[in-house]
Amino acid sequence: MKKIIMALSLVFMLPLAVKAQRELGIAEGNWSGTSCIYLNPANIADSRQKFVIDIFSLNFGIDNSLGTLNTSSALSSFYKGDSISLSTIFNIKSNQSFNMMAPYAEIRLPGFMVSLGHKQSIAITSRIRAFNQFSNFDQKLYQTIVDQNFRDSAGDYSVTANGFNWTAQIWAETGLTYAAVIFDNGIHQLKGGVTLRYLTGIAYASMVSHNMNIHYNSINDSLSIQKTDLNFSSNIINNGDQLSNGVKNLSIGDWLFGSQGGHGVGADLGLVYEYRPDYDRYKYDMDGVAGIVDASKNKYKLRVSFAVTDMGSINYTNNNKVVHFTGNGSLVGSQIKDSVKSYNDLVSFAQRNGFAVDSSSQATRVHLPTTIVASVDYHIFKRLYANLLYIGNVADPAVYGNTYYNQLTLTPRYDSRALSLSLPITYSFLTSSMKVGAGFRAGGFFMGSDDMLAFFGNGQYGINFYLGAFVPINHRHPKDRDHDGVSNKRDKCPDVPGVWAYRGCPDPDRDHDGIPDSVDRCPDVPGVASAMGCPDRDLDSVADEQDRCPDQAGPVSLQGCPDRDHDGIPDIDDRCPDEPGPLKYHGCPDRDGDGIPDIDDKCPDQPGLAVFQGCPDTDGDGIPDNEDRCPTQPGPVENHGCPIIKTEVIEQIKKRLAFAATAIQFETGKAVI
Repeated sequence: MKKIIMALSLVFMLPLAVKAQRELGIAEGNWSGTSCIYLNPANIADSRQKFVIDIFSLNFGIDNSLGTLNTSSALSSFYKGDSISLSTIFNIKSNQSFNMMAPYAEIRLPGFMVSLGHKQSIAITSRIRAFNQFSNFDQKLYQTIVDQNFRDSAGDYSVTANGFNWTAQIWAETGLTYAAVIFDNGIHQLKGGVTLRYLTGIAYASMVSHNMNIHYNSINDSLSIQKTDLNFSSNIINNGDQLSNGVKNLSIGDWLFGSQGGHGVGADLGLVYEYRPDYDRYKYDMDGVAGIVDASKNKYKLRVSFAVTDMGSINYTNNNKVVHFTGNGSLVGSQIKDSVKSYNDLVSFAQRNGFAVDSSSQATRVHLPTTIVASVDYHIFKRLYANLLYIGNVADPAVYGNTYYNQLTLTPRYDSRALSLSLPITYSFLTSSMKVGAGFRAGGFFMGSDDMLAFFGNGQYGINFYLGAFVPINHRHPKDRDHDGVSNKRDKCPDVPGVWAYRGCPDPDRDHDGIPDSVDRCPDVPGVASAMGCPDRDLDSVADEQDRCPDQAGPVSLQGCPDRDHDGIPDIDDRCPDEPGPLKYHGCPDRDGDGIPDIDDKCPDQPGLAVFQGCPDTDGDGIPDNEDRCPTQPGPVENHGCPIIKTEVIEQIKKRLAFAATAIQFETGKAVI
């Protein structure tokens, strides 16, 4: 049985297992270089850094639900140079099935990021990744393979293993990221980003089981396997030394762009929204330009991020083998080590032991661990922030490929250009337990852990550590030593306040009136500040050259002339300067409202006609009432507006009066009719 364990352990315990970890303590910061790309590619748009050169980063650890870590025992074996098995590392819990990544790491290779102005950025990144992952793996089957004490104590026993997935993969990536500001009105900003990756598969092995009924016989040290339905696919089984020797001998260029293994395309997509209520506080004037947005400062109060990462797959074609095992069979430990060295040996060995084998050399597509990454970042005060992040798997665990474990992380942090300190606190949905980490960044050097409690004692389900460096060139607010709005690098008089027109030097004053020539409208004639350096005899803030009344003070709106009646018409243009009136009557009133100002109206209290200088003509005889002796009876001008009586009418009237006079009698001796 020991030989069975040795052979299967060589398969399960790959010499290198690399996984893309998030470096949460650093990646959430605003001066994190390209680390933020792996959370959301849109993060680099409107970046605080205008250029970044990645040097390297390393990340490794373990995560599982099989059992807690026996850290002290594992470290002791490591320092002594003893071989380390998974049973040495874990204190196994009593579970029917478990999930595990053990161990994992990540190597990020050189790359760069550059800001293209204020709103766009691009980045080129490279890294080597892998997964060594057990999904829904039966605990008894695992202990049967790796735990001698379990087999010795359990004697004969049976295991039913349904629906498990083991996939180990090593691959390299070269990524191109583009991010830009989609919408920006100051208070609200929306950014979008995409990362496209070229994937080079280095090596993989994957086993997907739909059913295995296993009975272990301790006397014969044998495994009897019934109702087998197991798929196995790999590009390394054709040569037993390919993984150990081939990976070691490949160069970085071969890993990133070589023709070994397989190839594929991956992508990340993301959006970031920022709410910036105090946006105007981050503007300044400098070097003759007003309203410059300070690219060196974080402006948001709230930042919301959503991304889908690791979309895509790698298609393995070179040396790829696919085997489907069905039926019943039995294995003897002494036969495994010498019989399973290559693809042909595996097929022959399985057939000799009773299994039906369907094998081929067809291509296999291994899927990336597609994941949703969503977060909210809140700017508490000055350099203090709090981030809440959710990572959720959306990949199918029942196919060739890998998955992420769901988690929710709260990270308070201190974040500045020079220094970042963070404390990520994570709830793991995998183990229903809490993880605590810490992150530290000084300039471009960073180190930390997303899960560090296992460093200080046993009882934790995972452990993680990362370390890296990059060269940052940050956006900075221009320095202005004399605070005159001219940056030091353009200021010809950096220690004396000046003006941009004279490149930071003091403004000259030719007429010695105390007003600099740059704002003096009369630079050769002494004047006053209220008139922009021009003479102003009446001191009404209107220069004499523009003052229509240079010796009488008046408002600027009336070109320096007074307005005694306050009707908005300067006295110089007002026909009635002491009586307010409208502009259309040149400042004179019109009491009767007949459209003729009183000053020209001969009848100012009676509406009239302009032809009669404002007087009425009641009888319409063309003679205004003020000149008409009979204003209610039309008559000619020669009769002063009264009607003319005919001669015969007059004679008749006379006769009637004479006749009437004959009948007039007086009282005797009296003048009484």
